[in-house]
Amino acid sequence: MDVGYGCTDVFLNRTTKTMELSKIFDFISPLMILAMMGLIMIGYGFVNPAQENNVLQFIFGIPLALGAAGGHFLVRRLVNYNVLYMWIIEAIIVGCFVYVFLRS
Repeated sequence: MDVGYGCTDVFLNRTTKTMELSKIFDFISPLMILAMMGLIMIGYGFVNPAQENNVLQFIFGIPLALGAAGGHFLVRRLVNYNVLYMWIIEAIIVGCFVYVFLRS
């Protein structure tokens, strides 16, 4: 089916699928995975209240979740919503966090 200007319906479907993947990778990024880890820490604190030092789940989980989510939206805005640059910068940031965590 020709929709004008030489574009076909097949081309439009490919573009739409690419845009859907771009939106998925825009939301699921290294910093958002880190934020999800913070939410899991908080949830684990609620599920297992009898655990010793349970308050540490909240003390470390809340800043981790909020800081990573805030960092994601800041980086996303700084690169003008370019998914590739966002992934590169966030992967470097998370890699630095992992390196410091493993060295401590």
